[in-house]
Amino acid sequence: MKKLYFLSLCLLLLFAFPSSAVSAAEGSFATENPVTVRVGIYENAPKIFTDEDGNASGFWAEITEYIAQQEGWDIEWVHGSWEECLNMLANGEIDIMPDVAYTEARALLYDFSEVSVLTSWSRIYSGNGVDIGSILDLEGKTIAVLRGSVNVEGPEGIKALVAAFHINCSFVELNSYIEVFELVSDGGADAGVVSKDFGNNHQEAYDVRQTPVIFQPSQIYFAFTMDNPLNAYLIETIDTDIGELKDDKNSVYYRALEKWFGGAVEKNVIPDWIWWVAGGLLLSILLLGGGSFILRSQVNARTRELTEEVIKRKQAEEDLRQSYGKLEVLVKERTSELKEKSDALEEANAHLQEVNRHKSVFLANMSHELRTPLNSIIGYTRLMYDGLEGDINEEQKQDLLAVYNNGKNLLELINGLLDLSKIEAGKMVMAYEVFPVSNLVKEIIATIEPLAKEKELTLTHYVDPVIDNIYADRAKIRQVLLNILGNSVKFTLQGSVKLDITADEDNYIFSVSDTGIGIEKENLEVIFDSFVQVGPAQIAGYAGTGLGLAVCRQFIEMQGGRIWAESELGKGSKFIFTLPVNKKIILNR
Repeated sequence: MKKLYFLSLCLLLLFAFPSSAVSAAEGSFATENPVTVRVGIYENAPKIFTDEDGNASGFWAEITEYIAQQEGWDIEWVHGSWEECLNMLANGEIDIMPDVAYTEARALLYDFSEVSVLTSWSRIYSGNGVDIGSILDLEGKTIAVLRGSVNVEGPEGIKALVAAFHINCSFVELNSYIEVFELVSDGGADAGVVSKDFGNNHQEAYDVRQTPVIFQPSQIYFAFTMDNPLNAYLIETIDTDIGELKDDKNSVYYRALEKWFGGAVEKNVIPDWIWWVAGGLLLSILLLGGGSFILRSQVNARTRELTEEVIKRKQAEEDLRQSYGKLEVLVKERTSELKEKSDALEEANAHLQEVNRHKSVFLANMSHELRTPLNSIIGYTRLMYDGLEGDINEEQKQDLLAVYNNGKNLLELINGLLDLSKIEAGKMVMAYEVFPVSNLVKEIIATIEPLAKEKELTLTHYVDPVIDNIYADRAKIRQVLLNILGNSVKFTLQGSVKLDITADEDNYIFSVSDTGIGIEKENLEVIFDSFVQVGPAQIAGYAGTGLGLAVCRQFIEMQGGRIWAESELGKGSKFIFTLPVNKKIILNR
């Protein structure tokens, strides 16, 4: 049926547009000389690898060379490890890298094709004598992984999984999946993470065992050097060719699937000319019968519209005549009603203010009652999602994952609402104390450092030696610094995050600088308002409640300080807040 619809559409377009327009659209990118395309290749059989003769081989190699042959390209294969190929792609040393999973972080470094080529899963394999039945069994284990792979560093990669379950384990990063299996087989690691396709193809050659832990389904694409002038042509061409290959069950795409992965190929038992004849007959019937039907439908519809319009106009004239007589009475009634409603509104407004005060008091006292059961819901949902409570199907897993993610968002929202409600209700009390600022900084850095290391960011801090003890609410300052530092790590893809604490005669000055994505200048004032998210915070992976910075501002201003932000889009941000120096506290100057 797809071929019939495609044929009908093509014939309709042929009649609808003149041949000159079609000719003008052809050859949007043409060159007299063949295009030389540099393509990265790394060792990941059966997807892509170098065979015994030194030639590119595997599923991706066959697909790439087929497209190059069809388009008249010269392919230059550039060899390297997985990480080396990605670095060459980012630096423009190659044009295309096959077998790349899409992530938001990678989309900032590379361009991607629109049509996915494969769907890949990741799996954990264990060494001989190592029993791994679930993600929790990784506690205390050493895990071998492919450096730079999405199943390691991605949003649902192995590092994110073990962090979510607070599992303490160590990772050994290697240059290829073969090195991963070799290390696990030799006992140098307890387990290894590889793609499921690689594991199925190489498991028998190594002393490793499958585990039931399968995770992170990923759509796999061709990736391209960002801002390459050839990209528009390369991406459009590859997307078109891949789409046509996937539509044709007899194409090289399905033959390569069967050859390298054992995938079944549907056989087309009906000759192609049958589809063309049937399509022509169907189009003739549609044109003849459809034209007559459309014409009759248009005439009948227009007749009904005219009849309805005459009836509506007569009814409108009658309604207008009756309305004149009722208008004066209606005005008097409305005037009286408006006075009564105005009085009622003033009374309701006073009552609403009282209710709002009671609401704030109620929410300020509901911290334990709201957060404790919600934490239980989040925890048990995650256990069910990971199959610890029994097997579940894929649809159930997706539902549970939605519950889990929304539960975490709701918990964050509740925490922010409770803090704001306490402030509005007058329940938020400042617990001032004298404390050494250096101890507070060490505690905060120890909390944020694992998050920075996970993203390979440099986290540094500096405390002016003249500052010893400060007088403030220690818990509130800790919450503000954790929130700002956490945001800086979250919105920084590469580079550094730094905390500086200095002082002048009147104020302590706290500043957090990063090399992240930055904030547009017009949004620097509104980011401290409640329920406000701007720019990339609305992109998948940066979601939040919009309450964190609002609470921070309240905490700082309640202690006599102020907070603001400085930023340049694409180059980073700097958040600064001050606290007044208490003259009773002696600085070591």
